[in-house]
Amino acid sequence: MKELTASMDKIVKPLQEGHAQLRKASEETNKTLNLVFEEQQHRKRDRDCLDQDIHKLFTVYYNLKPQPQGHVMDNTYHQDDIKQDAILGNKARSSS
Repeated sequence: MKELTASMDKIVKPLQEGHAQLRKASEETNKTLNLVFEEQQHRKRDRDCLDQDIHKLFTVYYNLKPQPQGHVMDNTYHQDDIKQDAILGNKARSSS
């Protein structure tokens, strides 16, 4: 009986150690994947903010650019909206 227990210990112990190593590696992989996901979310937010800022800059440029007589501006921000959006955008960026 002791021989059977000893031979089972020789088999089971390495399996248990391997299982513990796999669990640890899995936890580390999950942590890394979570960090990568968070970084992607930050980059997406930064890209979205940059796209909005570029749109606002072009709108300001378009509004400041001399227009031909009788020209009607479509799809543009009002100056007050641009200022308010810039304030909100800066607050959003500083909080992220």
